[in-house]
Amino acid sequence: MPIDSSKEDNFYISVSQLNALAKDLLEGQFPTLWIAGEILNLSKPASGHVYFSLKDEQSSVRAVIFKGNALRHGRTLQEGKKIILKGKPSLYAARGEFQVIGEDVKLMGVGEQELLLRQLKEKLKAKGYFSQERKRAIPPFPTRIGLVTSATGSAVRDMLEVLGKRWPMAEIWISPARVQGDSAPSEIASAIKLLNRASLLENTKIDVMVVGRGGGSSEDLCAFNSEIVADALYESLIPTVSAVGHEDDFTLADLIADLRALTPTEAATKISPNQYEIADHLKASAEYMHQAASLKIQKFQQHLKLLATRRCLQKPLDYLNQKSQRFDDTIEKFNRSSNAFLRQKTEKVAFFIEKLQALSPLNILTRGYSITMKAKELESEKATVILSAEFLTPGELLCTRLHNGTVISEVKKIEN
Repeated sequence: MPIDSSKEDNFYISVSQLNALAKDLLEGQFPTLWIAGEILNLSKPASGHVYFSLKDEQSSVRAVIFKGNALRHGRTLQEGKKIILKGKPSLYAARGEFQVIGEDVKLMGVGEQELLLRQLKEKLKAKGYFSQERKRAIPPFPTRIGLVTSATGSAVRDMLEVLGKRWPMAEIWISPARVQGDSAPSEIASAIKLLNRASLLENTKIDVMVVGRGGGSSEDLCAFNSEIVADALYESLIPTVSAVGHEDDFTLADLIADLRALTPTEAATKISPNQYEIADHLKASAEYMHQAASLKIQKFQQHLKLLATRRCLQKPLDYLNQKSQRFDDTIEKFNRSSNAFLRQKTEKVAFFIEKLQALSPLNILTRGYSITMKAKELESEKATVILSAEFLTPGELLCTRLHNGTVISEVKKIEN
């Protein structure tokens, strides 16, 4: 595209750009679709991809299934067969050809009901309903169990019988609903929501909920493939177990529930511990704890017997007397050492006092000497002994310290 695109005559894009824009527009605009038609011009080259045209009475469209999906669905594809192709509209940019990139193939005889189910399944999968990360663990020892099923069917009787034998201490709350017929989906969804509301009340928390029925044909199980039941299971705050009783295929309820059971009896077995096994385990644990405690007691008894042989425990007064005597010896030794130390230090201090007194200038005064200073300097730190008359002037007051007393005098005359 030229820099100056303001003039319409000079504005253009390349063919590659046009095809790329068209491809992005197609792939971004259309979701995954199920497209019905007849296979024509089927080609299976060595690359492993499968190319063909999909035709109805009025139109045709090119289609391709790349190798990864072709390995799973290639055998289904035959010239002239009518199929339902799951894929996304796209554009082969190199030739500018509109085509469908296929992912899955279903023969045309599948029926409208199954096609709708497949479309709903894809929708729920895209919303994360089947994600393994959101699935919760089932509590190992439930105190309150909710059942969503027919109140008169064999499923509820089977579950009550199993729960009564395995875990009779749990409360069973039944939220009845029709599991077959036009009203079944809404009744099942309402029963699930009712148990969730009850679980939010004080002291009525439901630990796990079983949703199911006692088997049946694919048509009988359609309530558990409905979107309203799928939404209720996904939004449930209570961990859920599906027990639809259909081993051959998964219903949407099986894919969304936190745990799948093949039958209601299996569901009751999976969510309830066996009271007899737990009793046996507790008994074995009690015996183990008793044995472990007995061994500990024996070990402590042996240790006490060993301690009892110690002399300090057999004759504790002898031990205390020995320690007391040793304490007295230590005190006596300390007293001797401290007295000698004090005596030595006292003598040393007396020696230094005597030496200091001998060196003191005051001792000279006892032999007739005196110390003279200027009187005005006595109270200051500058007071010094007068050693020469040249530092004096007539009229100054002097302070002369004698051996006994002090004399204050005035300088009358100075002679050198």
